[in-house]
Amino acid sequence: MKKYQLDFEQSTRILSKYNILPWGKQVYCRKEALEAARDIGYPVVIKTISKKIVHKSDRGGVRLNLKSAEEVASALESMEKLMGGFSRENKEGVLVQKMVEKGFELLVGARQDPGFGPITMVGMGGIYVELFSDVAQAIGVLTPKDVKRMLNNTRAGKILEGFRGKVYDRQAIIELTIRVSRLMAENPDICELDLNPVMVFENGYAIVDTRLIRDPDLVVPASKNISGWKRKSVDAIFNAGSVAVVGASRPGTQGGVILKNCMKIKRLYPVHPRLKTIHGLTCYPSLEALPEVPDVCVFAVSSEKTVSIFEHFCKLGGKGAIIFSDGFEEMGRLDLKEKLINLSETYKVAFIGPNCMGVIDNFSGLNTNYIPVQRSVPVSRPNCVGVISQSGGIGLELIEMLGADRQHLGKWVSIGNAAVCGVPEILSHMGDDPQIKLIAIYLEGVADGLKLLQVGKKVAQKKPVVVIKGGTGGGAKAALSHTASLAGSHDAFRACCDQAGFYLIETLTEDPKIMVNILSILTSQPKTCGNRIAVVSVGGGAGILLADQITENRMALSQFAPETRQKLKNLIEKDLKPDQLAVKDKILGNAGSNPIDLLGNCRDERLLEAIKIVDQDPNTDVIIAAVYLQVPLLSEYLPERLVELKQELAKPLIISPRGFSQYVDHCRSFMADRKLHTYTVPMIKPLCIALDIWKKYNMNFYDE
Repeated sequence: MKKYQLDFEQSTRILSKYNILPWGKQVYCRKEALEAARDIGYPVVIKTISKKIVHKSDRGGVRLNLKSAEEVASALESMEKLMGGFSRENKEGVLVQKMVEKGFELLVGARQDPGFGPITMVGMGGIYVELFSDVAQAIGVLTPKDVKRMLNNTRAGKILEGFRGKVYDRQAIIELTIRVSRLMAENPDICELDLNPVMVFENGYAIVDTRLIRDPDLVVPASKNISGWKRKSVDAIFNAGSVAVVGASRPGTQGGVILKNCMKIKRLYPVHPRLKTIHGLTCYPSLEALPEVPDVCVFAVSSEKTVSIFEHFCKLGGKGAIIFSDGFEEMGRLDLKEKLINLSETYKVAFIGPNCMGVIDNFSGLNTNYIPVQRSVPVSRPNCVGVISQSGGIGLELIEMLGADRQHLGKWVSIGNAAVCGVPEILSHMGDDPQIKLIAIYLEGVADGLKLLQVGKKVAQKKPVVVIKGGTGGGAKAALSHTASLAGSHDAFRACCDQAGFYLIETLTEDPKIMVNILSILTSQPKTCGNRIAVVSVGGGAGILLADQITENRMALSQFAPETRQKLKNLIEKDLKPDQLAVKDKILGNAGSNPIDLLGNCRDERLLEAIKIVDQDPNTDVIIAAVYLQVPLLSEYLPERLVELKQELAKPLIISPRGFSQYVDHCRSFMADRKLHTYTVPMIKPLCIALDIWKKYNMNFYDE
């Protein structure tokens, strides 16, 4: 059955059950309209009620401030022509309302999302609602805390708090929004709800227009918890005492590369029907021939063989699997995928994949990545970072970016098709792992949004979760209401991240480098909880650009203490030549300002001393040093001296080498190998997010 719009009377019956009371009376002829106007009292508003006219204001279906029966009669004549006649049988008529006093126009709406269920929104209302697009959204039955957070994220919310002396009833809107969320949760056949405008006054509000759309065939997602047996299998994969690689083969093959990458596992068993040894390990013809039942089985064989051997593995008592093999749903073999899922659920043995690059666990040594070491940038030293990627390619990029920046990595998972274990299951594991303090996620589609939200809330209370998402386009194809036109699929995901407490990166979502730089800053710098930034620049242009980006990203430029300013002036003054003393005041005019320009004649000593001075400044939290390492006056020993200086500093030092010459790259590598990491673009946005994380969690992620 096709979805349809409820008329005013039908809508009012549903809304009134939740103490949501729209204004007005629906009528179906001129006589009834004139009587309703008389009873309500002039001035009145007349609005069309017709399935053929969705956005009434655009079609001339709204007449305001009608002050007499004559004006009402004239408006009714025009509307009857517009609608092609009134009809009680077809519920085609008009709504007569009292003309309300002027207030602040707000939108309160909701819709059913296929991945997250009921989503409620609040924001700027009126006829320009799509133009302003000033709305915030949240999932499920809301709490006062949820709605307050939503309002804080909108300009409408700031107006409700009081603007230029005008105060509105914010608490009443919070309660209305909660009622709407409850209505949507308890009436899943209502696919869209639109209260627009809600006229808000100093005390109370008036619901001027309502629109409810019903879809009798709509199926909304049910909330699901992570199955205990799935979580047990995931834990077993990351604590594997023994591993079998089915499809292990000679060097140069995928199975051969996987086996070689897993050589740190002490009880590692290659499985191949014909080979006797591989990489010096005894090879076994089948799982049954192994000296023990392996904890974990890695599959690198055809999809048909995978299903058959996975069943044997389950019957033998295996604990968890990683299915690298492709050829399932993505190749049209949905039947094979369903067989795998049924086996998994029957024997309570979960797997990661299929069609994935598997797991890298630098704590246990398990590494099912099939990329040869010589073709990639391996990251083998463990730290507190966990990475989950829905895309194997993006996951590989993240590894190589971390490796190129000399960063470390704790755990990495490519979930592939996620037939049994998706992001929520892996996130739950990493959330409970004390070795992992910082989690990064790349995903594209969300098949189990409610589960992600539930798990995410628990994990994000303990440790930060940074997310980038591909495929952010979307939106309703046929928007019957303002709510639908404003609420695309990415908006639902954004609401999920906001409620869960994730850090969603929305600038440069196509570039994982921004995520890598967040991880790098957090794991290579000491914690700070302030956002006052000092910029030290050898070359004025770089300092100015960095200062602009700092203020644009909600951070502040340090206002140096008087003693700091004087020390910086003295630092510049002591290097002045005799012929410069006559223009000393001009040269020192900006000395001690932020950004600090150390001038073109800067040598190592001036740069290092300036950083020391700023490190002692009471009004500075972070130091950024923009350095042109190429300039001749800076010595080739500067990288080594910066490494030594870093050990003396109390504050984060973000070094931004300018340029991309071979010499600059060599200097960056030298410093990174000695735990002094440098940053190229994007740098300021990652720093802003890192500062938010430090402030929220008050936790040090420093990789000692």
